[in-house]
Amino acid sequence: MRYTIGNDILKAEADTLGAELCSVKLFGREQLWQNENGAWAGHAPVLFPVCGNCAVRIGGVDYAMPRHGFARRMQFVLDGRGENFLRFLLRESGETMKLFPFPFSLYVTYTIEGGMLSTRYEVVCRGEELPFSCGMHTSYRLLGSVFDHMLVFPKEEEFSAYAHDSQGRLTGERIRYGCGQVFPFPERGLSEGKTVILGGLRSQSVSLCSARRGVLAEIEFAGFSHLLLWRPEGANMICIEPWLNLPDHVGEMKEFYEKEVVLLKRGESAHFEQKIYYQSGDAE
Repeated sequence: MRYTIGNDILKAEADTLGAELCSVKLFGREQLWQNENGAWAGHAPVLFPVCGNCAVRIGGVDYAMPRHGFARRMQFVLDGRGENFLRFLLRESGETMKLFPFPFSLYVTYTIEGGMLSTRYEVVCRGEELPFSCGMHTSYRLLGSVFDHMLVFPKEEEFSAYAHDSQGRLTGERIRYGCGQVFPFPERGLSEGKTVILGGLRSQSVSLCSARRGVLAEIEFAGFSHLLLWRPEGANMICIEPWLNLPDHVGEMKEFYEKEVVLLKRGESAHFEQKIYYQSGDAE
């Protein structure tokens, strides 16, 4: 079931399936990818309890964790609603325990204030302990060529991306894109299903910009460790994805506890938030 919130500036619609945003409209103009070319049916999936190709091995037992985790495929319940917010809840079930043997509560809250959309995850440990990761996978609908767009960071950055294989696993090699505050979208890095995986960033925010239309959105992602860029082949869109964990390396066989995970004890909680300040620069 879908629910809508909004004001005169911004409106958002989210589905109980995956607690996923399925539409964000700024002054009536759609901002999320709507599968215009049939390449990808997603909009802004919730990534939990892993991001990317990250295997879950607990005590030597391997669990069949899907890529990006299972939350995006699960039915959440609507746990709270107001004029400007929606809160969804997912808890462990017999189905999730087969994939991830930990009790948990995952709250996903969307809040609109003016032209700002916040996505907040709150994770609560309901058992003895809970190792997990999480991330965002938000899409941004673009006008014109993707490669007329760029990211602008507030701090000087060294743009060094992790290379990956066809299964999304890290190869150990790095791709150097130079230094500075401006990162033009690289055509080779964003073709044929490839992902640009940026690590070691100093900035905790970024602006999505068009060469012709200026700033489209300002994105804050404090607390996340990595920033990834991806697009379906031929699509006029970009996914800007703050993640906590990196994908596995080729041949990696680590225990899940040894990876980039947050570890909570009984009753503890952690929260992570992304804020998007949509601008009107991409008017049609």
